[in-house]
Amino acid sequence: MPGRLRLPRCSLVDLLCLAAPVVVAVWISHTGADADLWGHLRFGADLLASHSLSVADRYSFTADTAWINHEWLSEAVLAATYDNFGAFGLNLLKLAIIGGIACLTWRTGKACGGSTFALSWLTALVVAASYTRTQVLRPQAFSVLFFVILLVLLQERHPNAVAASGASGERRWSGGRLAIALATLFMVWANAHGGWIVGFATLALWVAFDVFEQRSVRAFALGSALIVAALAGTLVTPYGTKLWMFLHQTVGLSRDDITDWTPFAKYPIGLIVFELVLPVVALLSMRMCRRWPSARHATVIGMLALGMYRVGRVDAFMQVAIGMLLAPILLDAFGRVEERLRRYRRLGTPYVVHGLVAVAMVIVTAAVAVTRLGHIYIEGTWIPDRDAVRFLRAGSPNTRLLTWFSWGEYAIWHLSPRGILVSMDGRRETIYSDRVLADHWAFYKNQGNAAAYPDAIKADEIWLPKDLPIVAVLRDRGWHVVYEGDVSIVFSRSAQPSPITPRADPASERTPAFFPGP
Repeated sequence: MPGRLRLPRCSLVDLLCLAAPVVVAVWISHTGADADLWGHLRFGADLLASHSLSVADRYSFTADTAWINHEWLSEAVLAATYDNFGAFGLNLLKLAIIGGIACLTWRTGKACGGSTFALSWLTALVVAASYTRTQVLRPQAFSVLFFVILLVLLQERHPNAVAASGASGERRWSGGRLAIALATLFMVWANAHGGWIVGFATLALWVAFDVFEQRSVRAFALGSALIVAALAGTLVTPYGTKLWMFLHQTVGLSRDDITDWTPFAKYPIGLIVFELVLPVVALLSMRMCRRWPSARHATVIGMLALGMYRVGRVDAFMQVAIGMLLAPILLDAFGRVEERLRRYRRLGTPYVVHGLVAVAMVIVTAAVAVTRLGHIYIEGTWIPDRDAVRFLRAGSPNTRLLTWFSWGEYAIWHLSPRGILVSMDGRRETIYSDRVLADHWAFYKNQGNAAAYPDAIKADEIWLPKDLPIVAVLRDRGWHVVYEGDVSIVFSRSAQPSPITPRADPASERTPAFFPGP
């Protein structure tokens, strides 16, 4: 009858198609504050206030090198977003980055002729697998998006690539357009995050395959032009060639003191299992479909896998490369799974109840996401006592505070308005020499003449985790405990009563806290 309400009908297979993006959407709607978020916003705000592309450091009293802020553009974007829209805006920015990755993945799969079911699962897997680097608001999230854009550009140009329209690669980009696009991409990328090095290595390998396969002067000339265009883009920064020198000196294969710089094999077993899901799905898909990637794609993925093995933070680049470069194989496998599922009448027949469940899933997902978007949660094992921050903020101004490096940027945000300077923060190699870094770690671990280090740098107070080896030594060396909580301890050269008493109920410190805290 005309005007009669038609209830939604779908099959159980359609529900499975919807389930993947729904689960991922609920998962990514929660945002935790990374230890460096406070610094990124503070430094970005300074850039916007100074109307300059670079500013001098004024937060640390042990900084002894010129500040190469290679993430200034990301920080400016984060700061402008927070200044205008608060935590809600930062969450939307994060979702926009992830949404860009999802849309480009879907676009690549759509060009390969994938079904909606297959595209949903491919996109959900890529978003979930790369979430290790997009879950927090850090410049590295921009790098993942830029890497996906790079892969799209390279596949558009490749002779066997499938154009976005679904037709075979007739509509390829000209060499000139691609060179301009790469120069622009790498210009933005080099000002946003150092991950452009991974992108450049991928581009160089891709060009090498072009030259090897075509073996012509034209291919060599075009490849050289693309490499030069990308390199030229990386020079359009406030630092020029100094950026190259900085990255050459600081980017290493492993930093055991930073979790995401450790080798992949040293990751927690749960994270290792999670990281292997998409690679295993890809291998099973190859076996099911009896299809194998080209030498070009296999080599790119292999290079990234080796990089991930040596430096864990390369993981997201490898994951999106698997999803983008192996999309035809993965979509073929998902399509076969869908076909088998639809053969069963109970699974393939549309029912009203399935449609109502689908509507309920969407409504619940939207409700959960909306309740989370207004907050950035302060959580994790790295967080200091909230009362410690209150105590330090109520103390003497213009203090030189010897800090634990994970708390440095958190301290900069909360304490710098009182003129309190830190001795160490997450910027590490960008403002501190190797000697200063080594001295701090020796102090933390009580190695050598560690107890004399606070005097050597003329620190007024010391704020550290209670479980560091140096804490017991400082107690014996005459440093006065002026604050002691469940997690951290504050020492001073002179005894003084604490204006803030740690709360009697430790559970109060575990209640949800939201950025910027404490």
